[in-house]
Amino acid sequence: MKCSNSIKVVAAAFLVNCGFHAQGEDELVKPDTSNAARVEREILQKWIAQDLHFFADGRGSPRLFLRRHPVRVAIALGAQPINEEVSSLIARLSEAAGVPYELTSKDVNLAITVDTPINDGDKPNPLLWKRVGLSETMYKIVSETGSWASGCGIYTFDNDPNGQVGLSITFADSKLEPELIKNCVIDGIIRAFGVRLKRKLILRSEDGYFQFIALVRALGVCDRTIGTERLASMSEDEQKSKYVNCAADLLGK
Repeated sequence: MKCSNSIKVVAAAFLVNCGFHAQGEDELVKPDTSNAARVEREILQKWIAQDLHFFADGRGSPRLFLRRHPVRVAIALGAQPINEEVSSLIARLSEAAGVPYELTSKDVNLAITVDTPINDGDKPNPLLWKRVGLSETMYKIVSETGSWASGCGIYTFDNDPNGQVGLSITFADSKLEPELIKNCVIDGIIRAFGVRLKRKLILRSEDGYFQFIALVRALGVCDRTIGTERLASMSEDEQKSKYVNCAADLLGK
């Protein structure tokens, strides 16, 4: 499913449902289609814009969060029946981002764990944290960002000077319902590639998520097309506008 198709369906439904109005008892007036393309593009641009996340790089310049370096993944899903889907999603997102990936236990920058308990009150479970091989410094940072009592903990570190997603962590409690575990893991993986980071709610995987693979692909193309040095000379608002328009051009085809 391409994102552009879903956006067009939304826009088309809007026109069908809202574009006709009665003229007298039997007469109907055809909808004004002159603004249809503009409406489609505005919907698409708004959707793209809400999933862009910037932070200051080593030079203090705003940089879009994207996976630009190889993805090194550590996965511990236990007996959960989602191994194949998880592996496929990581492969698809890595390909979309234009970076290689590998399963490893060394120099990990994407950690996915299903276990119990994942929390100690509002904080991550320190014993599980150490078993996964994460540092005490990271633990303190994550502990101060919000409660982990829901059974789904997702965090991405924005500390890489090159704009690379530094380390992404997804912990799901194995006592959750299987669908909730899947939602947590899928959403954590997608966020690990730089999109959905501002979203407050966990993705419902049953609603589909291939549109985010298309978005990661489009943003990667735009990142390379616009160019690092050119982007570095722009403000965050200018960069955001460039990315949104470029991605909308690609997804709207």
